Amino acid sequence: MSKLLTACFARLWKNIVFLLEIIFMLLFFTAVMCANYQDTRNYGISYRLDTLFPGSFMIIGFFTAAFASLFLGTEYSDGTIRNKLIMGHGRTAVYLSNLIVCFVSSAIVCLSSIVLICVMGIPMFGPLDGPLTDTLAVIGVGLLIVAAYSAVFTMLSMLITSKPITVVACFVTCMALYFGAMSVGMKLDEPEIWPDYVSVGEGGEATYEQSHPNPNYLQGTKRELYEFIYDFLPSGQGFQLGREYPSLKITFPLYSLLITAAATAGGVLAFRRKDLK
Repeated sequence: MSKLLTACFARLWKNIVFLLEIIFMLLFFTAVMCANYQDTRNYGISYRLDTLFPGSFMIIGFFTAAFASLFLGTEYSDGTIRNKLIMGHGRTAVYLSNLIVCFVSSAIVCLSSIVLICVMGIPMFGPLDGPLTDTLAVIGVGLLIVAAYSAVFTMLSMLITSKPITVVACFVTCMALYFGAMSVGMKLDEPEIWPDYVSVGEGGEATYEQSHPNPNYLQGTKRELYEFIYDFLPSGQGFQLGREYPSLKITFPLYSLLITAAATAGGVLAFRRKDLK
């Protein structure tokens, strides 16, 4: 498989999508840090530099979907996959080599933003506030989220032969993961009790409303189910890392590894049986 990986990485360093993703990520976090720095100078707002690290893991799903669908979809349109098989490479090796390059590309995109945050952010905001172990743990969990995304989008890209359909399928799946996690998160964020408040009517009269239970608050088994979905989805994990740094649960890496293993195993089995003629 070493020859396959060599060929894949030779394509990767020249791939315009990969290069544009790095550039976009660097520009995005440069803008974020500059805005935060202005807030610090103008309003005295303090920012923890290490809380910026999970940002790339929150949005990496879209980058992985774009790269996998375009980079791997080209292999079908150009006949590269058939050429690899004709040359004697096994289907499993072809699949896994593409999965590895997909993961590495997205990991590089995320890590490039983290390097930028350190290089620019430390002179702006000072050293990291939290323990280094927390930072490394967040990065490790984030890379497992990247692996889960890579496994899912590699599976779609390797099993769908039409490049346009592959692009649509990957982005629809990505949107479903993000909006699904967002919807679940909003449900879980519902307060259990509505606090006291004063409402003002059209005539200007004030009405005092006492605190009362929120009927939309999830309880019992339903809440546990929603929490499981939020923790299981890689998009849900990304949201939690970004919102409650360092919000780490032991289940995060386990779920990411489970998704990676299941998508890879299912993808390899289906690709080995796929008719490529």
